[in-house]
Amino acid sequence: MLFYGENHKDIKRINSGNPHIQTIGDLYNALYESWSKETAYRSCQAEWNEGDRSYGQCAVTAMIVFDMFGGTIHRIRNNDGSTHYFNKIDGHYFDLTREQFDLYDIPVKYEPNETMDRKNCGRNAGTLSRYKKLMNNLNNYLDSLESSGKAIHEEIVVYEHL
Repeated sequence: MLFYGENHKDIKRINSGNPHIQTIGDLYNALYESWSKETAYRSCQAEWNEGDRSYGQCAVTAMIVFDMFGGTIHRIRNNDGSTHYFNKIDGHYFDLTREQFDLYDIPVKYEPNETMDRKNCGRNAGTLSRYKKLMNNLNNYLDSLESSGKAIHEEIVVYEHL
């Protein structure tokens, strides 16, 4: 499992919450189990599959990262004109959906970028609906860990450079 985070997977969340998510690495592992076709961007849903779970999940994921860890949300425009969202926390970029590009050897340049207001990210009804669905999936996954006594899978590979 892959995410971009310059070896800062142990950054702690800014608010209390489920004890299974204490670090951004914990959140990535829980999101990996929670992403679904229904939480992907609408135009990505037809191509979404279990082998590329992060596909189309960037905006809703960036919102969740912001809500739990603070920092800022950023947006870039890709060469094909599409947009991609990610986070910056304590001076470090985090892209929990980077894998969707790496699977196809598509380069991602995080700068230049624009900082997005969190309020604007959830303004679109479709994005807000997907965010709520992903939060529901995430809570269901965490509840299943509680009832089974299991912990979030710990193995994470983190990108070390831009």
